[in-house]
Amino acid sequence: MANQLKDIVGNNATNESAQYDINQEEGKYAQSPVPPEKRKSWLGIAAIYFGMTASLSAFATGGALISGLTLMQSIMAAVLGTAILVFLFFIPTGYIGAREGFNTYIVGEAAFGSKGSNIATAFIVTIIPCVGWYGVQVSIAADALTEVFGGNQALTPWLMIFLGILFCLPAMFGVVSMAWLDYLAIPAILIITIYGFTRVMNMTGLEGLLNYEPATSQSIVWGGNLMVGSMVVGATFTADYTRWTKNKLSHVSYAGIAGNFPPLLILTIVAVMMGISATSIENVNEPWNIAEVMKVLGLPLISLALVIVMQWSTNITSSYSAGLALTKVFGWSRFWWTLIAAVVGTILSLLGIMQYFIGFLGILASFVAPAAGVMISEYFFVSKQTLNRKQGFYWPGILSWFIGGLGAYFIPFFIPAVNGAIIAALIYYLIHAIRSDTNNQAA
Repeated sequence: MANQLKDIVGNNATNESAQYDINQEEGKYAQSPVPPEKRKSWLGIAAIYFGMTASLSAFATGGALISGLTLMQSIMAAVLGTAILVFLFFIPTGYIGAREGFNTYIVGEAAFGSKGSNIATAFIVTIIPCVGWYGVQVSIAADALTEVFGGNQALTPWLMIFLGILFCLPAMFGVVSMAWLDYLAIPAILIITIYGFTRVMNMTGLEGLLNYEPATSQSIVWGGNLMVGSMVVGATFTADYTRWTKNKLSHVSYAGIAGNFPPLLILTIVAVMMGISATSIENVNEPWNIAEVMKVLGLPLISLALVIVMQWSTNITSSYSAGLALTKVFGWSRFWWTLIAAVVGTILSLLGIMQYFIGFLGILASFVAPAAGVMISEYFFVSKQTLNRKQGFYWPGILSWFIGGLGAYFIPFFIPAVNGAIIAALIYYLIHAIRSDTNNQAA
């Protein structure tokens, strides 16, 4: 398996020269397709997504769910949201990347134009959400590390700065470094999950968990939307990673299912249990802040230290994809743009982005999902699985995305993220169907 990870980008990194070649190829394929001979197994892609989803993002979302749902409702919401993420977003967008070999921002040129893609797929889908997520997760990790060092809050800003820079280093050097870190993070994830589950069952028990009632009642679809919002960015820029795997729908599907379902469901559900238990013991202001929850539950300091590893495995994907997007928009160096994205995310952490966590998820779900809907509609239904890249601003795509975003934000029915994606996809398809009929009549 280790050799497969080394081969994700088609190089055998056995010496410094080979490692340098890997970094060069990362930059070379930022705006050009990954050739077939560089494609490898889906296992490495699944490992990266396993590391990205098996993180404090899942714990944070689980904590957020209990603000409106019971235990059983939270479990149903987690299953619903994960299924939507994998089958509606990950597999369709990932298959485009595997077929064409391009990253999300080049794929977006077919739907939004070369300049429009800078707005819709680079800034809206990737740069803004990834930088925001980076800040959220640096905040959580810094809180956890503060507890490790005795709870001195004066240390927290300095820890944010330290972790903000540390977390982006593997992403600066590319996919190989990221995959290795993700495999190292899996034991940390298992340890925290076992610690948390054991402590909850000893302190609260199954009956206490089942008897929990939130102060404010919400619907299961509300919870599903939180789940989608927590990972819709990662499920939309899937092409960034699936372009490195073979052009097979089965490979993309395996990577999506293995990389998302086990970690998202297990960690989210355990986080729900931990949040309920902590809330029943003490008034927890932010049940989505795993550091606060773990402190209330009295988990060992080693578990808080392992939080850092988990966050590291997640934030590398945020900074990596933000770096790719910034390279698409401005050119220059993916290596340095990755660092800049991490610095901006760290600044947001210092400014207190964690206070706006739930609202942040809602905005992501509303305006990221429609961009994916437009790209899927363009590739599979309008251009019939041909990447028809366009120049400048392609207004049908931009208009469809904007209307879909407004629909997701203002229409309360069902899951806003799904509403927005479907609305945007339908509008885009109808515009082209009307154009086609008009052209046929003119001919």
